[in-house]
Amino acid sequence: MLSYRAFMNKIKQGSFAPVYLFYGEEKYLQEELINQVAASFLVQDCEFGQEKLAGNAFSLEEVLARLGESGLFSERRLLIVDNPPYLVPPGKREEKNQPEEKDPQDSRVKSDSDLLENYLKQACPGNPDSILIFLASKVDRRKRLFKLIEKNGAVVECSPLKGEALSAWIRNKVSKLGKNIERPALERLLAAGEQNLHYLSNELEKYSTYLGEDHNIITVKIVEDLFSGDIQGDVFKLSDSMAEGNMVGAHDLLDLLLRRREKPLLIFFMLVRHYRLLLQAHCLMEDGLPQNEFVSSLEVHPFVARKLREQAASYSRYVLEEVLLALQKADQQIKTGRIEPSQALKLIINRIEYIQSTFHSSV
Repeated sequence: MLSYRAFMNKIKQGSFAPVYLFYGEEKYLQEELINQVAASFLVQDCEFGQEKLAGNAFSLEEVLARLGESGLFSERRLLIVDNPPYLVPPGKREEKNQPEEKDPQDSRVKSDSDLLENYLKQACPGNPDSILIFLASKVDRRKRLFKLIEKNGAVVECSPLKGEALSAWIRNKVSKLGKNIERPALERLLAAGEQNLHYLSNELEKYSTYLGEDHNIITVKIVEDLFSGDIQGDVFKLSDSMAEGNMVGAHDLLDLLLRRREKPLLIFFMLVRHYRLLLQAHCLMEDGLPQNEFVSSLEVHPFVARKLREQAASYSRYVLEEVLLALQKADQQIKTGRIEPSQALKLIINRIEYIQSTFHSSV
């Protein structure tokens, strides 16, 4: 089995096999793999040489017959079969390390294996005229079909990307767009918690378009100004406004979130979590904890840890404790139905303003 990146490199070098299997939950990676195979294998015939079939609508015998048909506008053929039933695991067999049970379709499975094996014997391994690609969310790796594909072609698992793998994907995507992204900007994007590749791709293309031809660097400011749907970032801005005493700005931002149809209860609980982290960060600073240990202590993304440390420095411990008590009281009122979440949010901003003004007047 090949990794996503290893397979991409192999295809870019012009090394092709007659059959591939891309499986896993990350559909965007599957699409990228298909696009790369199409661009490298079909070249100028990319538009006419490929076809996609629904796996449950065609038997493997029909698929192979379709693959053998000559194209009207392309000498080479790329046939994609989406979710073929003959590769997925049986629904009832969930436990690991169990022997494969026989079922009524066993004769069909054996026939499919023989069909694919005969096709592969006739195909040219190094320079095929046609390529067959199977797509699936889950596969049974014990099936003979799977092993035939792995032996004679390539199997690539397309799992959701995380950590450094996701960072590498973002940098590669930005590079393809002809831009660069600063490490802090990349961290800011990851800290928002949105890891859907379709969504991230659209965001990066938006930043690239915004930069135009005269600028090449995606900065933190660009991400913060243009990123859509970042409720965690908006809660930071809300807290910043309140720490600065800018209650008009805080109310305006809250109104914007509500107009954007963010759920009031979600905003409220994000605010509760945020002030808990701020108090925790403030206590760590009082204890003299080094900055490089904040990430592990707070158990948040490095970018978020830095922002929490900076923001906690602008609050007093008294204010943070009083704000949390006010939030706790509002939480009880929401849960008992005495107040609506959207009304609680507006009242809590006023309460925070009162707490801060009372503290500053007493200092």
